Amino acid sequence: MQDKIIGAREVEHDDFSNYRQKYPGRRKRNRTWKHKVESLAKLTPRRLAVAQGERRLNWDEFNRACNRLAHGLEGIGVKKEDRVAICGFNSIEWITCYFAISKLGAVPVNVNPRFIPEEIAYVLEDSDAVVCLVEGVYASAVLAAQAALPGLKKVVVYEVGKQPAEVPADALVLDDILSTDESNPPVKVYNDDFSFLMYTGGTTGYPKGTVWDGEQRVHGLDVVILNGLIPVIDRLFELPKGALRGYLSVVTDSQKTLDVLTWIFSRKLVRAALQSRLSKEMFYGSFRIMLGRPRMIKLLSLMQREGVKTIPVSPLFHGAAYELAFCFIGAMGGATVFLPTPHPFSPREFWETVEQQRAQQALIVGDAFAIPMLEELKRAEREERPYRTRSLWAMISSGVRWSPHVKKEMMEHVPHMVVQDVMGASETSAGFAEMNISTDEKIKLAGTKLAKAAGGIYKHELFPSRVVNPETGEDVRPGSGDIGEFLYGGWMALGYWKCPAKTANDFRVLDGKRWFFVGDAGTLDGDGKFNLIGRTGSYMINTGGEKVYSEEVEGILKEHPAVLDCAVIGMPDPRWGQVVTALVELKEEVTAASDEIIDYCRSRMADYKRPRKLFFVEKIPRAAAGKIDRAIAIELVSEQASAE
Repeated sequence: MQDKIIGAREVEHDDFSNYRQKYPGRRKRNRTWKHKVESLAKLTPRRLAVAQGERRLNWDEFNRACNRLAHGLEGIGVKKEDRVAICGFNSIEWITCYFAISKLGAVPVNVNPRFIPEEIAYVLEDSDAVVCLVEGVYASAVLAAQAALPGLKKVVVYEVGKQPAEVPADALVLDDILSTDESNPPVKVYNDDFSFLMYTGGTTGYPKGTVWDGEQRVHGLDVVILNGLIPVIDRLFELPKGALRGYLSVVTDSQKTLDVLTWIFSRKLVRAALQSRLSKEMFYGSFRIMLGRPRMIKLLSLMQREGVKTIPVSPLFHGAAYELAFCFIGAMGGATVFLPTPHPFSPREFWETVEQQRAQQALIVGDAFAIPMLEELKRAEREERPYRTRSLWAMISSGVRWSPHVKKEMMEHVPHMVVQDVMGASETSAGFAEMNISTDEKIKLAGTKLAKAAGGIYKHELFPSRVVNPETGEDVRPGSGDIGEFLYGGWMALGYWKCPAKTANDFRVLDGKRWFFVGDAGTLDGDGKFNLIGRTGSYMINTGGEKVYSEEVEGILKEHPAVLDCAVIGMPDPRWGQVVTALVELKEEVTAASDEIIDYCRSRMADYKRPRKLFFVEKIPRAAAGKIDRAIAIELVSEQASAE
């Protein structure tokens, strides 16, 4: 059963020596999470690092908390390059675990707690995890897997902001393993060391571990912000006054200074000057000098004392939130603000947290979060308890496209805010942002302008990219209308753990340079902007930011004794983007109810993968080659849905 559900690896054993890169010059340690956290604690000790509810830790306190756990993990046998899994939703504990592991030169492994036990077991086994740190409510699934995993030596349970009420006999408690030693661990961690094994279902199937070192992961994320700032700098002269104030809050949190700067930058003459190429180059250059350098962050902290506060609403065990949240930590020494309740998402808690913490940014995954946020804003207005949203100047979405009408409505309720759609991939340290403001008549979708084809400030794109014809390998000409595959050539993963063939296929060298074949198909506008059409190859469903591989669900459906054939598709949904929908062809002279088949799936896959709708058909539509004709399948579902 397990292999049918999530079997992905090609070899049973792997070693980081198969991925290690040699970088020019002497071996350095400045591009590691250990260096980043310890530098921030030394240079900006009183600046806010993390907050959740009433709990707030500055960088000195946070660093010492990470050190206590790091020494504690060392005490239970964790050593450099060991994989240590973290299974839980967003919390101070989660991020403390991540950096404590990194301080030992060990390797964090992200585990989605929404996985069913078999899927959790697969990730723990595939990663060769020796310890798993798990939020209490999800501990039973990890402990159930431990008996069959001899390499998993310890399971450590934690709760968010409190001691676990009940601890299984075979588990340790995180607070009990903490050391009293608050000094920085003496382990030397280098830029070329194994830094993260990030599991992603991606858009092409089962969970795969992407292999990272510090150079590609930590330094790569330093420059994500620069890329995200390009569309902001390009349109700085257009920003609404409130958004302009928010942008300036990056450099100062003095309200009086902000008022003065906002007044100056709002003048017509100044706005006109901001349109000039020289002005844009100056803004871009100043950020490039500042970002990712601890001593420059120290200088910035003299004016911006608390740091830019970011709320990662979507879970950090997904690449979309992880990359955006961690880039603000490394590049700006920013503060990470967590919602008091890790799961499920509460839109009321979100807006209350924005108020209480005066957060400047939020990270979401499209409509699944944006729609409940909007509903709560409207409810609060009707009940005459409107939220104070003045501080929130940016809402950033990645992982799934954010519907234009939802963006528009969000900006109508929070007109000073800018919204960004970010296109990226878990295999890359990159983000390509498209920005909208409340005065825009046309709401744009996520995409990116290729640096070599675009003009103006976009020529500074730090992430090389290409769009190539998959048959000829030639670059697609802007404005030609030809469909090509998107290639990324900047900071990226070193490969897929235990998947050498897939690594060779997806990470290739062209013209002496390494490229990641993203698998996104699209066209190029005349100005060099890539417009995503869909995935190349396999079919994927994106529901509320969770990626579902259709063949995985189909394989489980076919195990039902009444099912002869089936097809799984994604149907449009106003809240989730898409919902998992199944077409089922029953065996002859066999009957079954749709609820019965859906219930059959309940214990066999994660909840978000389970079909929400199921339709019976006489025959599953297939092409001559035997592949499912999903276009016809979508038509069949649309017809049946309208008939109901």
